[in-house]
Amino acid sequence: MTMCVVAVPPSAECAAHSSGVGRRKPGKYPYDYTPGDDRRFAESGVGGTLRVLHGPGQGMGITEGVACRVQVLGADGALLDEAAAGKLGKEHRLRGTVPGDRIDVTVSAHHEADEDGELTVTRAVVLTGDLEDVVRFGVGPGWGEVAAVDAGELPWQATAPTRVRWGAGVRLRGARPG
Repeated sequence: MTMCVVAVPPSAECAAHSSGVGRRKPGKYPYDYTPGDDRRFAESGVGGTLRVLHGPGQGMGITEGVACRVQVLGADGALLDEAAAGKLGKEHRLRGTVPGDRIDVTVSAHHEADEDGELTVTRAVVLTGDLEDVVRFGVGPGWGEVAAVDAGELPWQATAPTRVRWGAGVRLRGARPG
């Protein structure tokens, strides 16, 4: 599964200083927050986190034919975050939010072989600040597979998205349907 978001990973210098601090075993989601990050998140007061997912695919930050955009708006309509395909994947905090905030998240995507076939979905969610609360949603004929791999319900397989089997969407932690 390929993933993209706005944030970038820390520099090599930062990574060298924090390489042994609270890290999960490498493998499943190397750019997700660690248990130590989760503890700091809980103390920060931020409402939730966002990660853009697209695929199914073979790695981080490579779109492999899936073009996606994500926009996050606050209840007042102010832009809180934007993401576009091609950014290295990382789960990141939704800055400027607090538990109880209602946000609207829009995912727009298409397979590069079908630019006229763009699909869009918008969902309202309420941020809870509890990282155990997870909302996933997206578009595309393969979105169910992308979401199931992300949730650990299906094993990851090295495949590339195709015109009839692709998906793009988001995973929000600290959120419930609103």
